[in-house]
Amino acid sequence: MVIGPLKLLKLPARLIYKAGTKNVKYNMFSTKTGEHLGYMRAETFTLNTKDFYPVEKPTKSLYINKLEAFKKREGVGTDFINFAKHLSKESGAEGRIHLIAYNADSIANPPQKFYRKLGFTCKKPEDNKAIDDAIKNNTLLPFRLNFGSIMYLEKF
Repeated sequence: MVIGPLKLLKLPARLIYKAGTKNVKYNMFSTKTGEHLGYMRAETFTLNTKDFYPVEKPTKSLYINKLEAFKKREGVGTDFINFAKHLSKESGAEGRIHLIAYNADSIANPPQKFYRKLGFTCKKPEDNKAIDDAIKNNTLLPFRLNFGSIMYLEKF
């Protein structure tokens, strides 16, 4: 029996693992440093109302309850959203995702701008315009949006 050289597998820069069965938490770690980069809590719901997603009949959607990136502007949040898209499809929600974007820590860095750049939409067109203007002009959001915005990602 001849055994050839082993092929090395290239690990991705980050790994996400699921913790728990109730109140599921997805943790992200760096494969290079072992550092805990953040976590996301998400689960699939059947929505029976248009409060969170613009649908006429009961529809499945992945709800992101919490997304926490410990280091900002390093792609952790974007990686979690890409992972959430995968979860949404895997769970039968066909790519639909919804959340409530709010930040009690700082009005200078509102999550609405982050989610909007990744394709999320608010139910109210005037909220989308306000967020788009704040992104374009690098300004704060209107005060009314500081208390949270219901946002969703349509099927992609």
